[in-house]
Amino acid sequence: MRTKQAVADAVALLALMGTASCDDGAGPSGSQSGQVPAGKNGGRAGGGSDGDGTAGAGGRVEARLAKVAGTDELVRLISNATTCTSASTKPKDTTFSDIDDSSEGAAVDIARTNATWGIKERVTCDGRDACVNGHELLVISDMARFEAAFKARQAADLAAGEGHTRTRWFIGQNFAARIFATDSDERDMLSLGALGLNCAPHYAAPPQSTTQPAIVEGCILTNYVDA
Repeated sequence: MRTKQAVADAVALLALMGTASCDDGAGPSGSQSGQVPAGKNGGRAGGGSDGDGTAGAGGRVEARLAKVAGTDELVRLISNATTCTSASTKPKDTTFSDIDDSSEGAAVDIARTNATWGIKERVTCDGRDACVNGHELLVISDMARFEAAFKARQAADLAAGEGHTRTRWFIGQNFAARIFATDSDERDMLSLGALGLNCAPHYAAPPQSTTQPAIVEGCILTNYVDA
């Protein structure tokens, strides 16, 4: 359980971060602020080291985001932003179409993809509608590898006319999450110590938002959630 001091520290850090308006549309590139949201409600803010999801991050913003110990803690963290029930780590439930090439969810295919994307563990849970496609939750072992794979997939999807430029993935120090919920729930992800990841070419968040370079060139981290 977090101590009162840790909670106070998180509140103080949140107060330092400028609030962003979430109007529709995109504009010129955002400011290069050094402020990041602090982890809370199960997400632990702080530095990391190689092997725990922050490989390649060094002193970058990713290393100052929230961190989880594993899938159980990740589910508890996400539950503070949106409904997250009936969690599962089974391959048949954690085969995600925007990550995996195979729809069968074979263990060998998942292991291969995990290695490519720097994924350590996978878990999914149901949103308030309990839809077939639940929230996609990943514990990351190498964030630089994840960002590189995500950038390549986003570029391929856009080239095929199947992707979009909206920010829908959120990352912490060692986790990545795509939640299928309301815009309000997605914005609540920011208060958990996460930032949106976007690698779409020429993507620009509005000027009132906070935007920072991610580990991989061509990717950004932002506190702007597209409506």
